[in-house]
Parts: sequence; C-alpha cells; structure tokens
Amino acid sequence: MEHILKVTKRKFESLLNGDLTFVIHKVERIYSAGDRLVLFETDENKETGRSLTVRITYIMHAEDAQGIKDDYCVCSVKRSGKNTRTNAGNRPASEDEAVEYAAKLGKSADCAKRFYNYYSMTGWKMKSGLPLSDWHAALRNWKDFQSNQNTPEQAEENKQLELLLPLLCKKTVEIAKKYKVLSFNDPHIATVIQFYGFDRFDYPFNAFEVKEMVKRYQTSKKLNTGIKTMSGSQYGKGTLTVPNIKEFAETLQKKSKA
Repeated sequence: MEHILKVTKRKFESLLNGDLTFVIHKVERIYSAGDRLVLFETDENKETGRSLTVRITYIMHAEDAQGIKDDYCVCSVKRSGKNTRTNAGNRPASEDEAVEYAAKLGKSADCAKRFYNYYSMTGWKMKSGLPLSDWHAALRNWKDFQSNQNTPEQAEENKQLELLLPLLCKKTVEIAKKYKVLSFNDPHIATVIQFYGFDRFDYPFNAFEVKEMVKRYQTSKKLNTGIKTMSGSQYGKGTLTVPNIKEFAETLQKKSKA
C-alpha cells in the first residue's frame, strides 16, 4: 500500500539526511508495516516540488506508549534502495525553458506551453498523485491532443486535398505515358504516386483510401521526403511539369468557366 502525505521543510530535511527516522500522523487511514509513504515537502503550506519515498518498519498507537494521542500514530520509517526517491528540479524553471527544450525535440512552442500549463495546474504531479520525476521525459512523451484538432483552415485544406489529390494523380499518370520525365512543382505528389504505383490509378479509390492517400501526402511534407522528378514512359519524349494542388485547382476553374 502507498500513502501520500505532506511534511514541513524542516522534517523533510531531517528525514532526508537520516536524523529523523519516524513520522507522526493522524490516523485517517490504516497504516501497516511495509507500506510506502510518499512524503511531499512543503514550505509555508506550499509544495516545493521535492518528495521522498520511505517504508514503514514499525507502528505505535496510543495503547502502545504513553504520550501518543488516541487518534494519532507514530510510524518508524526507513529509506532503502529503490524505495528512496528525492525529486528536485522536477519541473522547468520557467515556461521559456520548456519552450526551448520542446524546440530541440521538434515540438512547437504552443505544444510546450500547453504542457507547462497542464502540469502547473496539477502541481507537477502525475495522474497517480506522485510527483513528476523527470519533466524532460514527460515532455518527450507528451501527447498533444489539442494540436491534432484541425483548425477551420486545416479542415478546408484537407477537404480540398481529398477532392483534388486523387484526381491530379490520376491525370498525371494518364499523361505520363506521353513523356519521358515527370517534373513536380510539389514533390510530395510524386511521393504519393511512387507509393501506389502507376497501375493503381487505373482503379478508383474509396473514401477510406482517399483519406489514407492524403495522410501519406501530409506525412511526406512533414518528413520532407518529396521527389522532384520521376521517370515517365520509356517511349515518351520531353518533360511533363506537374502542377501543385493550388495550380491544378485554378486550371480546373478556368476550364469550368470556358
């Protein structure tokens, strides 16, 4: 069993250096020998961010010794091996430090700020109530769900990609039979075509497959794995310049007005 308690800075320091080997607490729960106590250091009733884990070795109640109040108990504690944990510096010194470290991870400043604000509200504790032992590791593994929520602009862009990307790829493959080289204004379109292969575009894509195609396109942009040129037909001549999505949309609009 594990219990989370608070102790003053003076007691915490004494427990930390071994001068104090017991804690006195009100009996608000059942304590047993072998239980772990996670002790949070407080200074003027505010948590400092440090904690210490100890194990109960012996318990005395009022009936065991004079001077102990009926609703209190004295727990003899011991620090040993893996049961000892002192957390100091388990949080960034400031929001700017979190932003700086996030940049090294390739995460956005907004992501770092959401991370900092979230753990500031929890008192730099995990869901279990235990203190965060390594904020660097927590930020590395931070699941920034809010960043996955599309803005209206992103939703509109995805809608346009789902509509035009399959059509542009299909048209490119059809015309590629007449050209020897394909040159892409948007190299990530080439990545999509290369992944599926020319023959796949002879058949329609269902809604699910279209969404997967868009994801591959967007992943290529994030990873910067685009392809600028591809081989067309070995019997073709010259170079076909493939437009990007915006240019393709403008071409379609002009044709619809003509």
